[in-house]
Amino acid sequence: MDRGTRWVRWFLPGSLAAIVALGLCTGRAEAASGKQVLVGAGVASFNDDNILQYSRDQIAQFQSGLAPDRFSIRSADDWVLRPSLSLALENRMKRGRSWRLSLRGGGEFHDKNKTADRHSMSAEWRQSFSRATVLTLRGYYLPGFYLRQLFDDDAPAVPTRYRRAVFALATGSLALKQRIKPGYWAGLAYRYEHRDYNPDFVERNSATHQAVGEVTWTRLPGRGSLALHGGYRRTDAKVADGDELPGAPPDDPDIGYHGVLAGLDGRVDLARGRDTGVVVSFGYELGTRDYTSKQATDRYHFGRNDVSHSVDVGLAWSPWRRWSLQGSYSYQQNAAHLGSAAPPSSEVGSYRENRVGLGVEWWGILWRGASRPETPDTNEEP
Repeated sequence: MDRGTRWVRWFLPGSLAAIVALGLCTGRAEAASGKQVLVGAGVASFNDDNILQYSRDQIAQFQSGLAPDRFSIRSADDWVLRPSLSLALENRMKRGRSWRLSLRGGGEFHDKNKTADRHSMSAEWRQSFSRATVLTLRGYYLPGFYLRQLFDDDAPAVPTRYRRAVFALATGSLALKQRIKPGYWAGLAYRYEHRDYNPDFVERNSATHQAVGEVTWTRLPGRGSLALHGGYRRTDAKVADGDELPGAPPDDPDIGYHGVLAGLDGRVDLARGRDTGVVVSFGYELGTRDYTSKQATDRYHFGRNDVSHSVDVGLAWSPWRRWSLQGSYSYQQNAAHLGSAAPPSSEVGSYRENRVGLGVEWWGILWRGASRPETPDTNEEP
């Protein structure tokens, strides 16, 4: 068992115990401030028709069985089970002031392709300074993400030069939202991502910076909201793996890129009762990637630019108190335009992926410090 897996296994139970202890220890002194500890659990199942985002040529090659060393999967599509647990300590005070610390752990377990199973954990601090200003800090960690089999030109040719590519992803983000006037919010967010690959592919280690601005309307007809966002994203990769000759140009792929992103997100309450409701959500995002590789020998990245589209639609129904049934559909498409150094017939990097799923979530109050409403007052926060 590797270090990342051990951390995932012990992180959630330890964090749950820590938050419960914090809430109980401070409960007597802070009872009047409205503290409570919330616990949640959920499970979703979805069908993914392209779990590793292969191109049509790669799927055809996999299905032909002529290159088994290039694949470590049993099928390109799969059913995936996604369970999760969460815990939160929150404190709601007067004049819209509040804070909330939440932790979440989960995983994805594949029916046919156990090699792609993964675990993740996240933490969030949300601080409302008033009914008009909200600050959010988030952290996320995903160890052992299986990308696919990749060609390693430093590996012995026997039995194959294709090796398993795995990375750990760590992200941190900071977001500030400000209400401009009733029903209108503006926000700015920054996110940092770091990918740390296994020793065979250290040249792919990368750092990503992303800045996004957002405008949200929260008083649309039907108790709806709509948010428009746009931003810039840049990834810088390590490129070298340490075996280069002094003064020689890099001989490894450069996955660095920069690009813009823009999209919209919305939701509409079709029905709302005291303990029940039906909510429809939707989202769309357009993204571009201009790769920064300067070596013509890097034939799959030199001169390459990508355009991606993603669509998400969701339906959430709360038939009982504290329960939510959810349906979801997502579509992703990436069109990779390779440079002149790439083989003329190659479509590496282009893919289409569809996901259709159902899920159920439950939440409850583990501890409460004072008499207060069980459902949070959103104050029109987006």
